[in-house]
Amino acid sequence: MKHLFLLFLCCCLKFLPAQSLSPNVISSSGTSFNNGTSQLDWTLGEPITAAFNSSGTAITEGFHQPDLVVTSINNMESCYTVNVFPNPAIDVLQIQFHNLNETVFIELFDAKGKLIRSEQINSSAALLMDMGNYSAGTYLLSLKSGQSKSKTFQIIKTR
Repeated sequence: MKHLFLLFLCCCLKFLPAQSLSPNVISSSGTSFNNGTSQLDWTLGEPITAAFNSSGTAITEGFHQPDLVVTSINNMESCYTVNVFPNPAIDVLQIQFHNLNETVFIELFDAKGKLIRSEQINSSAALLMDMGNYSAGTYLLSLKSGQSKSKTFQIIKTR
C-alpha cells in the first residue's frame, strides 16, 4: 500500500507546474520604457535592503539591477607589440617596440592622474625612460597610436 501511494504521489507531482521567477523590484515608484532599440528602467525608494540567495535566485539589497546584455566589443588590436621592463623599475624603464610602423604617443601619469612626462616615437627602437627623478610609487604608462588604439601599463617605481 505504501508503494502504491508513493507511486501515485510521484505521478501527480510530475504534472504540477514548477515555480517560475522573473526579476522583480519592490519600490515606491518606478517604470520601464522601451522604444525597440533602447530600454530605460528606473526605481525610486526601494524599501528592501537585504540580500538572499537560494537555488540560483538572488535577491539583492536596495538597488535596481536590470539584466545587462553586451551586444559587441570592439577589439582594439594594434599591429605592433611592446615590452616594458623592468617592472618594478628603479632608475630606468625600457620600452621596446616591435613592428612599429606608426607614431605612438607615450604618456606617464602619477597615481593622482597628473601627466608628468609625454613624448612620441616613430620607430621600432627601444626607448629608455629615466625614472630616477620620480619618487617611489605607482605610475601609469599610456601608449596611444594615431588610430586611437591604446595600451596602458601599471609601472611600479621603487627607491
